[in-house]
Amino acid sequence: MRRKNRKWVAIAVGLYLTVMVSAYRWSVGNRLPGEDSLFIKLQREGVRRLAEEKAKEAAAQPKPTGESRLTAAGPAYVGARYDATHVVFMLAAETESRFSNSPLIRSSGTPTKVPAPSRPSAPLAGMQELWEPDPQAVHFFPEIVQKTQPGDRWILSLSPDSTIPVVIDRVVVAPMGCSLALGFLASVPPDQQTAFALSGHDYFAIRHTAVELADPPVTANIGELPKWKASPAMAKQVEQQLNDRMKQELSKIDARLIANAGSPGATAGQTLFDAHPHLKEWIHADQGLQRGEGALDYDVRAFHLTPDAAPRLFVRARWKLASDTVFLMTTWFKVEEGSAVPVLLSADSSWSAALRNGEPVDLSADRLDFQAILNQFDDDHDGWAELLVHSRQAASSDITLYLYTDLGLVAMKSPLRRDARAPESCLDP
Repeated sequence: MRRKNRKWVAIAVGLYLTVMVSAYRWSVGNRLPGEDSLFIKLQREGVRRLAEEKAKEAAAQPKPTGESRLTAAGPAYVGARYDATHVVFMLAAETESRFSNSPLIRSSGTPTKVPAPSRPSAPLAGMQELWEPDPQAVHFFPEIVQKTQPGDRWILSLSPDSTIPVVIDRVVVAPMGCSLALGFLASVPPDQQTAFALSGHDYFAIRHTAVELADPPVTANIGELPKWKASPAMAKQVEQQLNDRMKQELSKIDARLIANAGSPGATAGQTLFDAHPHLKEWIHADQGLQRGEGALDYDVRAFHLTPDAAPRLFVRARWKLASDTVFLMTTWFKVEEGSAVPVLLSADSSWSAALRNGEPVDLSADRLDFQAILNQFDDDHDGWAELLVHSRQAASSDITLYLYTDLGLVAMKSPLRRDARAPESCLDP
């Protein structure tokens, strides 16, 4: 290109750029309301779709349940009334044999006995005898006990709609049969002592952290219905379903019993009954139960435990042959409004399986007290109850916090297990 033409080319390029910039500014200034470039439209559409997908994913996620809310608050322990102003609860049960030579026992120094209440309360918990350990033993305590300090405030559930604070007083050791349990004695603040005295219960749930409430909270009027009575027609239906379910449970127990009865050390020609002589007796008894020869005895307690307010029936049943108890079972029924036929929801025959496995079961009392509901709560106010349940065996008993569901009870924590053996039985002969 000739030098004299370069000036005109530069002028032309400058004019072209000026026109393009002016046109762009004019188009921006005269854009119709809501009008965007294609690129911006595509970008915004992508953002919108991403937000919709995230919203759908969030909606598809299961909402927090009562179980998740209760679990998130931390473990709930079994609290027992000690006297008019104190409760006691164990954080670590069966920590040591009370007759062992462990560092905890050796380093506990001289423990101090806590003054006993004038009127013992909560006998099922087995924590009437308390000792305060020597401070030098604290290094051998479980971590959870070490981290809990006097003056800490915990939350005590009194009833389905009532909780109160309690204040940690001191570490205590409770001899429970052959073992020791570690926990705390806690004081009820003066402004809460009236509510504590009027609660009508001796067993409670206690947590370090309050439970998050359901959103929105549900009012379900959870509690026992002491005046509820089954009609004759409903009682007949309950008995029929109890007998039917007993036979179903019995068939499963016997099938497992026979399947597990094979003995690797059996000699040639030895029969199953020769190797397990009690099995023959139980099979004979169970055949009588299957024929309907057992005498049924049961009791019924009615509760409101769910948001639908339909009564749930807790039934404890026992079957006898002659004068011997041969089958125990608890069941839950639902009573539909206007129906005389209750719906059997779940059953527990673990005591009967234990009997047939040769495990000790307490059959000495003629009462149907092998399981009992001690208190009811609804700490997250979702309308579904938590139940504090006592279960009795021959050598021990458990108090466990359960979440009630129509499919069965869900244990919220390991039970507080009380060893019912006498101390002298713990020593080697």
